[in-house]
Order: sequence, then structure tokens, then C-alpha cells
Amino acid sequence: MAISNKLNKNKFTTSSILVLIFLLNLRGSLFPTNYQQDDVAELEPSYFDSFICAFGWGDQHPLFSALVWVFSRFFDSPEYITSLLIITFGVMAILLFFDLLERVFSYYFAVLGTVIFITSPVFNTYSIGLKQYNFELFTSVLCLWLLDKFSHKELSKKDFTPIALASLVLFLFSFVNILPLLLLFIFIIKKSNIKNLYYLSLPAALIFIFQGELLDKIERVSQGGYWSKHFINTGSFTEYIISFYYLNHAFLKSFFPYTLHSTTVFLFLFAITLLIKKNNLITLYSFSAIFLLYILSSSSLYPIGGGRTDLLFLPFTIILILNALEFLLSKFTQLSDYKFLLYFASIYLIFTLATTTTYYKNEPINPILSELEESYNNGNIALLVTEEQSHSFLYYSKKLYGLGNYPTGNCSFESNIENLFISKNFEIIKPIFEVKEYPEAALLGIELPNTIGKLRVVSEQLLNEGYFLIEEKTYPGSLKLLYFKKG
Repeated sequence: MAISNKLNKNKFTTSSILVLIFLLNLRGSLFPTNYQQDDVAELEPSYFDSFICAFGWGDQHPLFSALVWVFSRFFDSPEYITSLLIITFGVMAILLFFDLLERVFSYYFAVLGTVIFITSPVFNTYSIGLKQYNFELFTSVLCLWLLDKFSHKELSKKDFTPIALASLVLFLFSFVNILPLLLLFIFIIKKSNIKNLYYLSLPAALIFIFQGELLDKIERVSQGGYWSKHFINTGSFTEYIISFYYLNHAFLKSFFPYTLHSTTVFLFLFAITLLIKKNNLITLYSFSAIFLLYILSSSSLYPIGGGRTDLLFLPFTIILILNALEFLLSKFTQLSDYKFLLYFASIYLIFTLATTTTYYKNEPINPILSELEESYNNGNIALLVTEEQSHSFLYYSKKLYGLGNYPTGNCSFESNIENLFISKNFEIIKPIFEVKEYPEAALLGIELPNTIGKLRVVSEQLLNEGYFLIEEKTYPGSLKLLYFKKG
């Protein structure tokens, strides 16, 4: 009993320390003054008067958007509450993962695996901001944890009820969660020797109800475009092997520091070859998840090596690597408790914290809005905002000055500022000036190094319309504000 209490105490202390290290590593980037453009886009549900509109606004994460709407009803700054929620789910993922590893492997492997987990660049990156990716990561960890929990008992329909309810909630947080959840239900059926498909009724219902949204997501991803380079090339055997290696390399690069991810490529592939030697549900589940990823990528249905798209596969990858380490250590050492893994974990932790930094691209649009404040009511100036910055412009202008009054009828919104124009495509200038002639124009956008984006395209259109650039101001985060005058 004393030994058990000591182990539980060590487990609690260790997991608490790991969580604290994780939070301290994020401290410099938590709660930015201005969130960057992609994150601010997640705040748009706060514009709506209707919960239903907010729920339907989310890009394959309706419940996440609905929560943003709820937060906006009670808090002046819903972005900070949303960010806190995301961090909380990250912390819960850490605690569950450590508990899982300690049961499946040992205390020492659990420490090492959780250290790899909390220092993962992609995990740290998406623990900051306003995206739903930590919910996806938590879902993967929870599926592993539930599978291990029920692997030691016969699962009944009564036991399945809370799993079904949790699955429904997590699915609505992100439709991508259907991947680990579907695998979980398949493994539950296999484990329980169930003759019918009762336990598949929920994922089947979810797929049926949201088939339109799921098909839309699949269609947009499979069309290529941004993700075209993240599909395994199946053109020929040689092309398949080459693309498989490089995309697998990019996949692991998301999880490990730059100087170590090359080594993990070999270790990761080696781990997969060992599955036949380890009859373990957790290991088999992890392999199945990674194998599913490769199948989907080869079919141009899900990207690999995309960073944020890889995050939900992080726990599966770590489990496979720990499985390989355990096998190698058992074959080539006489050790039984592997205490030296604590020293290795400490060195790994110090190394990663010293060589990697958690970075958030803060885009301080408030100073720009302050400068443009007088221009809102100036009918002589055209305010041109590129599509990328429109989310930040609309949200923070409303928040700071209350000048963005957005009608939200029929689940849509637009600014009532007559002289504000959002460039949703490159051909915007002529239609604007066919309606009214503006003697002045201010153009807000972002200009990344070595790129020619919409800022420059719109700027050239203004020049072609007889405007002259009179001033150009640069702000942190690659933001630029350009002033023009006619003739």
C-alpha cells in the first residue's frame, strides 16, 4: 500500500511539473494584444445575434464557433476566454497522455514520452491562438485512454453511453475527430466480440447527418491547391517511395526539434515493423491510425506533413517510438527499470527548450486603426483592405471604436461603412471607382518577404487608375499601410 501511494505521489508530482513546464514555455506568447488574421477569423460568430447562425458559421467545427458566440455574450474579450479554453484542453491532453503511458509502458517511459509530447513544436504552436486543433489532439489522446481503460473489462452498452456522448461533443468541435473516434468504435467491437453493429451506430449517424459538410471538406482538401504537395504521389513506385520518405520526414519534423527529427524517421519506421512482435491494443490502435493517415494521403483525401493537420497523430507517433525503444532496450540491455530514461528525458527537455522557441505572429492592427480613425467618417477617402486582413480590421475596429455596425440578417454580415472595401479578389478597383470617385485612398494589407500578394496587386491597380503613392508605413507582423492621392 505504501509503495502504491508513493508511486501515485510521484505520478502526480511529475505530471504537475510537466504541465508547469509546458505553460512556462508558452508564457511569452500567451494572449497577444492583437491575434493574427487566421485566428481572428474564428471570432466572426460573435457578430451574430443568433446562436443558430453562429453554430452554422464554423468551418467544420460548429460547436467551437458556437462557444465563441456564447463567450461574446458574457465577455468583452471572447478571444482570451477562447484561448484559455484551448490551453485547458492541451493541459488535459498532457495529463491523460502521461497516465496512459504510465499504464501501458512504465513510469520512466511515461516521463520520456510526455516530455516529447510537451516539447513538440506543433503542439506548442497551436496551443496559442484561436484554432480548434488542440481539441483534435485531445480527442486522439482520449480515444487511446478509453481504449486502454476498457481493454481490461467487458464493455457493455451501459459503458458505451458516456463514450457516445463524449464522441458527439468532440465530433462537433471538429469533424476531423471522426478519424480516431471511428477507429475507437471498431476496436471496441473487436474487443467486445459484438455480433451486431450497435457501437457503430453513432459514427454512422454522425456521418449521415453531417454528410454534406464532410463531403465539402473532403472535396476542398482533395482538390489540391494549398495541400497538393502534402499528398503521397502514387504515379509510380519510385515516385511513391520518394514522396513517402519526404512527406514522412515533414510529418515527423512537426513533432521533433530540427536536429532530431531525422533520427526519428528511422526509429519511427522501425517501430512500425515491430508491431507483429507486440500484441498490444494501444500499439495496434496507434499503428492503425498512422496507417489510415498514409492511406488517406495516398488517396488525396488528407494531407501529411502539413503541421496543424498532423497534430492529432502526435500521440500515436510517440507510442510507436516508445514501443521501438522498449524493444531495443530489452534486446540489448540487462536493465529492468530503465531509470536512465529520466536523465535522457531531462537532457532532451533542456535541449529542446534551449533550441526551439514558441513564437506567435502578433499582428498589431490597433495602432493602424487608431491612425485611420478619422478616415472612417471621411467620405473623400476609400479604405481598401485586402481579404487577408479584413477579419482583423472588422473585428478590432468594432471592438475599439464601435464603428463597425454589422447587419446580421439571414446569417450574414457586412460593414455599413460606405467607403470601406474588402478585396476578395484581385479585380476590385474598377467597380469601386465606377460608382464614386475618391480623391484619396488608404490601402491596408500584409506583405510577406519575397512574395507578391494582394497588397501589391491592388496597389498597382490604384496606380493604373491614376493614383500616386504618397506615403508607405510598415508595422510589425509585415503589415503595411499605403496612402494614395488622385492625380
